[in-house]
Amino acid sequence: MEPCTIVVAVRDRFSTTEKCLETLLDRTPVSCDLLAVLGGMPERMRRRLKARFEPKVRFIFTDRLLNPAQSRNIGLRETKTRLAVLMDNDVNVRPGWLEPLLKCQLETGAAMVVPIVLEMPERIHTAANRLYVTTRNGRAFANKELCFAKHTYLDGCNLRRELTDYGELHCQLVVVETALKLGVYDEMLREVGECDAGLAWQKAGCSMWFEPASVVHFAFSYRITRAEDIRPFMFKWDMREILKSYHYFRRKWGLDITGLGSFSKFLVEHNGTLGLLPRLFPSRAAMAVDYVLYRVRRASRRVSPARLWEWVDHRMLGYHKWPNRSDHPFFRDDTNWNGPNKP
Repeated sequence: MEPCTIVVAVRDRFSTTEKCLETLLDRTPVSCDLLAVLGGMPERMRRRLKARFEPKVRFIFTDRLLNPAQSRNIGLRETKTRLAVLMDNDVNVRPGWLEPLLKCQLETGAAMVVPIVLEMPERIHTAANRLYVTTRNGRAFANKELCFAKHTYLDGCNLRRELTDYGELHCQLVVVETALKLGVYDEMLREVGECDAGLAWQKAGCSMWFEPASVVHFAFSYRITRAEDIRPFMFKWDMREILKSYHYFRRKWGLDITGLGSFSKFLVEHNGTLGLLPRLFPSRAAMAVDYVLYRVRRASRRVSPARLWEWVDHRMLGYHKWPNRSDHPFFRDDTNWNGPNKP
């Protein structure tokens, strides 16, 4: 198997780094170089990571926070191998993840190869990507499609290797020299870098492939609960900076990729995973108080009149008779399962 370099970069949290590196070392051939580019990480966390993982992992720390493209380009310039895997620090790889990517690149000559990306252990985030473009009055509007998003993934599937329009930045295998030559990771972009890179590869006539035999899982952030994650999360999801990226992308490619404004709703909802109090007073105490308030709000919604009406409606429809996740045959080792009223 051809040796390669794995470059790990911060996505939106620092706290996921340790688990990411631990999983990589456990499930990756020793012939690979492992490089972590960690911008803005607190000194306490730097010392902990170095004490635990050096010399197996080489670290590049910077005092300032870095956007994803900056981290990737630093890693690519430090890479000595022909191929590199660029990976976010909230990704956990599955056993046998790397070999299919390398094989696909060798057999197709791809400039970039991406795996199946799960957002939960058994739920697909994306399995290949399409960029849909429609026009009105001479203006082009682009929409990202995450193929098979939200579909259940168990121990395997019937998907086949195929070309993809772009690849999510969670995990990509790239040809290092080509990526640097084309500048596929544009440091002016805080967000939508995956589509920008895909268009850059396409413009240069390079092929991009999806390889379903490789599977990784990224830890989606449903709630920010660690004080050290406040700064990188706010940096990554700053709506004002993301809007600047979208305007820059439109000037560069002539494409409006704001989803006709719909992406702003996702950004508001996702920013809601970090409360106002820790944003104003970044500290463990603020995180603790914010978490208590969050749990109170959640509990109040469960006993609201709307929730009660929903429960009555479900009972009348027979919803409660259907199997839930805990007793569904997909998630039980029970070949004789006959439904919720099993004799």
